[in-house]
Amino acid sequence: MIRQTSILFVLLFVTSFSKAQIGGTRTYPFLNLDHSARISAAGGSLITVRDNDISLAYQNPALLNKSMHNHATLSYMNYLAGINNAYGGYVRHYDSIGTFSANVFFVDYGKMQGYDEDGNTTHPFTAQDYNFQLGYAKHWKDKLWIGANFNFIYSALEAYVSTAGAFNLGGIYYNKDKRFTTALVIKNLGIQFIPYYGNHKEPLPLDIQLGISKKLKFNPLRFSIIAHDLQTWDLTYFNTNKRNKTIDLETQKERIDKIPFSEKLMRHFNFTSELLFSDNFNVLFGYNYQRRKELSPEQRKVMTCFSWGLTFNLLKYRFTYGMASYYPGQPTFNFSVLKNISDYKRK
Repeated sequence: MIRQTSILFVLLFVTSFSKAQIGGTRTYPFLNLDHSARISAAGGSLITVRDNDISLAYQNPALLNKSMHNHATLSYMNYLAGINNAYGGYVRHYDSIGTFSANVFFVDYGKMQGYDEDGNTTHPFTAQDYNFQLGYAKHWKDKLWIGANFNFIYSALEAYVSTAGAFNLGGIYYNKDKRFTTALVIKNLGIQFIPYYGNHKEPLPLDIQLGISKKLKFNPLRFSIIAHDLQTWDLTYFNTNKRNKTIDLETQKERIDKIPFSEKLMRHFNFTSELLFSDNFNVLFGYNYQRRKELSPEQRKVMTCFSWGLTFNLLKYRFTYGMASYYPGQPTFNFSVLKNISDYKRK
């Protein structure tokens, strides 16, 4: 156990030398959108739960396992401002080789009106983003699993087209007897092949995540804690548009308060709880601290950053509904269905 834990921390230390990341400075931000109902209900990330839901392996390939064999899934999300996305995946397992997956994630931004530099209308245009993914995972040692996803990214924004390649690398320690899982994931590690314009290549939204999950022994509760963006310590930013400003009476300039250590720390965490009532019905709740700090208004924050969902089985299909609140009165809705294709072959 000590050796396996040391490996995880060495990987984390090596990757910590990567450049800092702040929102708006990296291309292809759609890679971090919620792609399935369960991810949406969990608050944006769930890299530590090992079951037969193949949508979880889209983020962490180490979660691929034998129970996902011949399973297929489809998801649809009604996002904000008329944006829609869809996800589909399939998994195949081979005892002698390992587990393979194929996934596609698509985002449609709808039709928009074009304007020139003088504000004159030109012509309507559309914009789409695609991620085509192939994944592989294998049991490594004792309670350790490792995996990798390769992502081919294609983006078409009006007449501007860009492509890129990236890897998701993951590892988990899974102790079934103690109902405990810990995971490390490095997401979107890659380069841009063709930039949108000129020869200037933009960085991808690298995200290093570390998480744990624990199922209580005599209770239906399973809780998960996920730390994201570990390659960047300070995720805070200064909002120049906020209404409640403190003015320094001597300089007549806005006073910028020092952000405490606790605030910088909490911006990295998502919290998820699942109530596993039975194999046929579960309820999921999520809390994303960073979303609450960055997306909620100064007053009436209400349910911003909270998310929830439920999963139920019906006629050998697993249906999942997820809802996430990004802003008061502006939730997102996500629907997913999971099916074991082998059921069609059984008499």
